[in-house]
Amino acid sequence: MSVANVIFDVLAPVAVLVGLGAALGPRLNVDIGGLSRLAYNVFGPAFIFAVLAGADLDRGVVVRLVLAGLAGMAAAVALAVLWSRITGVGHELTAATAITSSYGNVGNAGLAIVAFSLGEQALPIAGVLMLTINLTGLVLSVGLAEARTRSPLPALGRALATPMAVAGAISLLVNLSGVDLPVVVDRSIGLLADALIPVMLLTLGMQLIKSGRPTWSGDLGVVLIAKLALAPLVAGLAASALSLGGDFLDAVVIQSAMPPAVFAAVIAIESDLAPDRVTAAVVLTTLVSALTLPVVLLVL
Repeated sequence: MSVANVIFDVLAPVAVLVGLGAALGPRLNVDIGGLSRLAYNVFGPAFIFAVLAGADLDRGVVVRLVLAGLAGMAAAVALAVLWSRITGVGHELTAATAITSSYGNVGNAGLAIVAFSLGEQALPIAGVLMLTINLTGLVLSVGLAEARTRSPLPALGRALATPMAVAGAISLLVNLSGVDLPVVVDRSIGLLADALIPVMLLTLGMQLIKSGRPTWSGDLGVVLIAKLALAPLVAGLAASALSLGGDFLDAVVIQSAMPPAVFAAVIAIESDLAPDRVTAAVVLTTLVSALTLPVVLLVL
């Protein structure tokens, strides 16, 4: 894959939709929260179900994908915690840095980039990683937010009850049972699933414009290194150690190289967990990823 292919065939379509969201969102007065909730509660679960229910993935491969994805997240969190111990920052900034260093934008941009760079056949792999990173990111985010006042254990129950987690469990049951869904159900779910990527990319553009210009501080440097360099490197090494190659290895690295999830900012705002720093990390790292992702794709 040449530089031109990476820029024009893979990243340009993503950038066009993000740019459209940034340009049209304010003019049309679009409800960003409503779109996010629609994607999170309807399109996301439909996508997870559509790609996993009929996917021909060996259970052993799924386990190795999960482990590789988690390895990248764990390394990023470890770097954030190490930085916080050295600098002596408080719980809130430590939590904000850990979340944005590990919880990647595997839905908004990750799915599209995997599809455009590896092909539609890699979407089930990206779907497994999306579910893994999203679920873990939710547990981590809500758990760290609630740890200020209560036990983080309720976060696990809340994360497991999210629509995408429930859809993932149901899709795996359908996959293992070999049940054929009625055509009307299958096509309805497919139509909803097809809406996820464009809606999330448009929403990302709207959110980036709304967030405004980030201000620099030390935590942002940690997030840049952890999320865009350390996480994909460790995830890729873990995938290789687990004998994952080809599209499996490439999808692990791509999904792990995504900038912080926009939803991390939503959680930070709702939980009042250093929302300014989380939003700044999401915006800045997303902008810098426009330079790092072409390098990742060229290497792969």
